[in-house]
Amino acid sequence: MPSFTYSAKDPSGTSIRGSIEAVNRKSALQKIAAQKLRPLSVKEAAAVEARKKRGMGLSSLFATRASKDSKVSLNRSVALPFLSGLRELLNCGIQSADALRMMSSRLSDPRQKYLATRLWDELRQGRSLSEAMRKDPKVFADSVVSLVQAGEATGNLKKVLARIVESMEEQKAIRGKLVAALSYPCFLIVVAIGLVFLFLFSLLPRIEGLLESLGSDLPASTTLLIASANGLLKYGWIAAIGIALVVGGLISWRKSEAGRYKFDTITLRIPGVGKIIRDMQILQFTQTLSLLLENGIIMVQALTMAERSLSNVAMREAFGEARIKVTEGVALSSAFKSTGYFDNMALDVFTVGENTGDVVPGLRQMSEQYTEMIDRFVKTMLGVISTGVLLGVFGMVGMIAFGIISAVFQLSNSLSTG
Repeated sequence: MPSFTYSAKDPSGTSIRGSIEAVNRKSALQKIAAQKLRPLSVKEAAAVEARKKRGMGLSSLFATRASKDSKVSLNRSVALPFLSGLRELLNCGIQSADALRMMSSRLSDPRQKYLATRLWDELRQGRSLSEAMRKDPKVFADSVVSLVQAGEATGNLKKVLARIVESMEEQKAIRGKLVAALSYPCFLIVVAIGLVFLFLFSLLPRIEGLLESLGSDLPASTTLLIASANGLLKYGWIAAIGIALVVGGLISWRKSEAGRYKFDTITLRIPGVGKIIRDMQILQFTQTLSLLLENGIIMVQALTMAERSLSNVAMREAFGEARIKVTEGVALSSAFKSTGYFDNMALDVFTVGENTGDVVPGLRQMSEQYTEMIDRFVKTMLGVISTGVLLGVFGMVGMIAFGIISAVFQLSNSLSTG
């Protein structure tokens, strides 16, 4: 029978260390609790752990091979499809451990399969689902793990998972709309650059050769285009290196703590871009906060976890200062007003919630309103960007066309004169 070493405290608070034999970790915890001890840590003995590694089952063997041979890498993109599958199984009445066991053997996606195997192995050792998920911070955010923990404590794990998946799907839809809004203008820019290169480096040199053979001078507009093309050919690589160095320096600077804060602060001040970033961050914050509060997390702890869900460092710091004010007794609406990121509508929601003693309905309403605001802004931004790009493309093509037409007329005059 496996042996476990443990550290615990007795009713008087004295620390105790010892070892105990049990079938698994869960059974060891039960035996320690039966001795009226409060376990602090329970670990399987080293010798048994070594035997366990040599004689591991098929699931552990698969996980090891997946990580070494297939080089399975886990990140946040795995969380949504994995939690969606787990939610469906739990809705069918299956327990979380059985659901993970089924997913570890039936999933076709190697990343999800590997993740399910890892989590199932942790649950077999007597750990809860939230404890197992906390060991994969690259996949599950701290707010997600806390919500799962609250769902396990209150017995509402299925409901909590459904709300988590719904929130993640809304955020994914918003990101998809932003990508779609920018894809068409980017396509136009690429096509325009291709046309410019075709005219400058293919068509214009031929016309220039014909005019020189006829002894005719090039028009000023055509001369300017050809000089630009020659400049790009001679010095374009220098400009490319300079741009690469600047971009690399900005990326390196942004990775530093001070640089990240300054960069995020600057992006919030950019017209249009700053608004969409701010609204998306507030949407993320309100969705997470409402999920935490409705599942039994106290306000201060919920604010801390919701604050961690923000990716913008400048906003996270401002929300951290607001949380400190709340702990000092300042009203929630007043604390968030000091951040400067909430409009009057949002502040009114917090005020009503404080008066009624329940801010969750207001937070849900605020999330819906911010979602609609972001949708409208994305549509407007798509129209403005598309129009601006089209005008820019037409301007460039028009300049090149004018230069080529001028050269063609000059060539025609030279041929008629000759």
